[in-house]
This record gives sequence, C-alpha cells and structure tokens, in this order.
Amino acid sequence: MKASMFLAATGAALAVASPIRAPLDKRAMETDWVVEVVTVTVTAGQEPAAAFYEVPTSTTSVEVVEPTVVPQEKTQYIPKKKPQPQPAAPVITTVVVPEPSVEPQPEPEPQPETTTVEPEPEPVPEPEPTTAPAPAPAPEEPDTDTDSYEGVMLKHHNIHRSNHSAPDLSWDSTLAGYAKTIAEGCVFAHDMDQGSGGYGQNLASWGTTSGLDGLVNEMGASAVTEQWYNGEVNAWTFYGMDDPPASSPLTAWGHFTQVVWKSTTKVGCYTASCPAGTVLQYPSLYTVCNYDPPGNYGGQYAENVLEPIGMATTNV
Repeated sequence: MKASMFLAATGAALAVASPIRAPLDKRAMETDWVVEVVTVTVTAGQEPAAAFYEVPTSTTSVEVVEPTVVPQEKTQYIPKKKPQPQPAAPVITTVVVPEPSVEPQPEPEPQPETTTVEPEPEPVPEPEPTTAPAPAPAPEEPDTDTDSYEGVMLKHHNIHRSNHSAPDLSWDSTLAGYAKTIAEGCVFAHDMDQGSGGYGQNLASWGTTSGLDGLVNEMGASAVTEQWYNGEVNAWTFYGMDDPPASSPLTAWGHFTQVVWKSTTKVGCYTASCPAGTVLQYPSLYTVCNYDPPGNYGGQYAENVLEPIGMATTNV
C-alpha cells in the first residue's frame, strides 16, 4: 500500500516538474490522475471495521503563459522658451562743444566832435488882458435875527428841541416858499403837494375881531410854543415806545412830536393874513411850517421823541 502511494506521489511530482519549452504565447496544459486505494485490516476477535476508501481529489495543473508587454516609451513635448530680447545697450554720444573763439575787437574810431547850437528863444507874446465874468450873486441868506420872522420861528423851535436833546433846526427858504403858497390860499388843510413833496407839516390859526397888523411874528411864535408844544406836550406819555397806542389819536400830540423830532434838520414857515370866513369866522393869521425830513414815522418814536431834560417852560 505504501509503495502504491509513493508511486502515485512520484508521478504527480514528475508531472508538475516537467519543463515547458513552448514559445512565449498563451498555452494551457491539463493532466488528470485518478488513483483508487482500498485498504482492509482484520484483527482477531474484532468485528471487521467499516471499509475506508480514500479517493484522492483530481489534480489539475494549468499553466498560463501571459504575453510579455514591452512598455512603450512615452515622448513628452516640452516647449522651448522663447528667448527674451536683451535690452539694447544705451548709446552714449559724446558731444564736444568747441570753445568760442574770441576775436579781438577793433579799436573804436574816434568820433567827430559835435557842437550843438541852441536856438535863440522866441519872444513870448504878452498875454492879452481877459475880462473874468462877474461872480454870480450868492443867494440871500435868510434873516435869522431874533427880531425877524425867520429868527423868531427858529428860536421857538430850537428852545423846545433843546429840552428834548434834539439838534437845532436850520432855515430852508424852499420850504418857506411852499408854506407861503399854502398859507396865502387861506384853506385850513394839509397840502404837501408843493414841489416834490415828502416833507412834514404843522398848521395853526388865530383870529380876532380887531386889527391884525404887527402881530405876524408874535402869532407865528405863539403857534409854535403855545399851540404845538405847550398845548400837546402833556398828552405824550409814550417815551421809549416805538409806537404810541392805537387808541391815542395823532391830533392829540402830532404837532408836538414833529417840533421835537430828532432826525428833522430843516424848517421853513410862513404866516399869512386871511379874511373872515375863510380859515375862521373872524379875520385870522394862518401859520404853516414845513419840515425836512418829516417826523411822526411809525416804529421810530422811541429814538426821535426823547424825554425832556427839565428846562423852564417858555411862553409867548
């Protein structure tokens, strides 16, 4: 039995170890061996054991020859870098500036002497006598003497203005001419259309049954002092106010405020005799005074009508 097994194993080894001389291509070799061994052992006094059959598995040997693959060389394209242009070398040019040649200057030729003969002065003609025009006569100055009408009217205005810290007025003949035209009209009404207008105005009248001769200056002064100032000064109690109350009428104090209005600078007046039945029912003296700049402007009373400083009262 052992010899049979050895032979079988030897045959298998020979089959496996045989060389293969086939060329390098794909081949398959198959070898089938079938071995059956039956062993029976009998021992005295024992029942025969079950038979044991050992069937070797079939052994198949397959040799696979794979083709030999020769690797191909891969060619890789590497682009060449373009050569960068080299910067051009700077061109250095040497310029030689020749030194200026100095030529000798020729000596100046002697200049001929020049003699200048001054001409004799021509005789200057004597100026002919001219006759200058006679100067225009200066305008007549208003008579501001205290005894004149103009002087009396300025005096009585400026006395009261001084008591209210206002500057003196000056006489204006143009304003006086407008006042004359209005007064001689003998119509007791404001008229500020004479000339270009734009001036202030006060009116007063006084009448009597007796003669009026010689009373013009006195009644003019009385109009300023007794009627316009003393007759209204106590009605004005609004010092420091830009405007008086609306309930207070202009007729109660408007003549007074115009007389002392601080920004007024000029005055012109006239007193005319008017027959009975015109201004008054009796023969009367009608006084008109015009002022520039005018007073009684709304919103300006506080700065133009100042409190009295306490001067003595003046009467006519």
